[in-house]
Amino acid sequence: MEDIATQLCADVFTEFRRYDQRIRARQYVDGLLRADGRKSIANIAAAVGVAGDAQRLHHFVSSSRWEWLAVRRALTRFLETTLRASAWVLMPVSIPKTGRHSVGVGRHFSHDAHQVVNGQQAYGIWFASAQVTTPVSWRLRLTGRWRDEGSVGAAPEDGIAELLDDVHDWGDPRRPALLDVRGLPGEAHLVHRHLRSAFPIVMRISGRVDVTADHPVLGSHARRVAPAQRILDKALRLKRSLPAGAPGPPGPAFATTRVRLADDVPGSGPLTALGVWHDLRRPPGQVWLTNVRTGSAPALLSLTRLHEEVAHGWHTRGDAVGLRDFEGRSLQGWHRHMTLASCAYAISALRSAGAVGYSVCGAEGAEVFGRSA
Repeated sequence: MEDIATQLCADVFTEFRRYDQRIRARQYVDGLLRADGRKSIANIAAAVGVAGDAQRLHHFVSSSRWEWLAVRRALTRFLETTLRASAWVLMPVSIPKTGRHSVGVGRHFSHDAHQVVNGQQAYGIWFASAQVTTPVSWRLRLTGRWRDEGSVGAAPEDGIAELLDDVHDWGDPRRPALLDVRGLPGEAHLVHRHLRSAFPIVMRISGRVDVTADHPVLGSHARRVAPAQRILDKALRLKRSLPAGAPGPPGPAFATTRVRLADDVPGSGPLTALGVWHDLRRPPGQVWLTNVRTGSAPALLSLTRLHEEVAHGWHTRGDAVGLRDFEGRSLQGWHRHMTLASCAYAISALRSAGAVGYSVCGAEGAEVFGRSA
């Protein structure tokens, strides 16, 4: 089989207008895959045997005028023709920085570190299939002195609406978007805003978010507003006929039930709530809400695990291809680096999938979800 790097670069880098740009892009991606340690321009150039070209590579990323959005769309098209995607995963990430001169750096709360950190706050879109998860697009939050850098590719406070627009613009909008809004500013507002949209959403929420049971899981208190975790706990007890405090069998348990938003308005449809337990004596460890109306409960559970795959990949493969390593003041340069690093990430993930026995072309994904008519 043709090397996946050659195949991907040949397809995706046709978006570059000039031959020398295609050469530089391939050098940069190869350097990201080969260089040890931090993926600085010097290390990238040395890894591909063009140490004297470090300045040219720096110019190609930081000062050149090639369209990174077109390359991202081409990367998405390549993946969609190579794999059967199950979902888009939308994830905020924190990129710690020791200094303050890289674009977008500032003090912010990191949900990864559970503390305030100095660094960049970004939002990524990940193409997610049963075999491969890989980022395809990015936005960077700009605050304070960085707002003058411009708005293209920048993200506001939550960034979710803009990411959904990006997916709708060049991805398949029938595939659900997975996102985790626990602890984000205005979590309740995000839940109500996005789950009422036409876009299929699978959203992890805090178990304390209030919802209304759509059928009498609460007995005589049917349709009473209650925290989602309480309604799900009742649904699990009914499903398994378990008394409160029962330890349950080993392994995770799950339950689904139909609910509505607590401030339900006429015309808004029912939602599905999913709870996942590792200890039945405690509230569910995961609570998800979705406006997706087709697909089985086990398939929905399988779909939510893609978010864990993405989070794991961000901390492992993401480091290996330099997603956190750009140093520079240019927003456009940051986006070009993240675009080429996403290509390197995709190559690495596809190689790994092939190495463990997956058939890359024509691979089957998880059960397909979508909105009912």
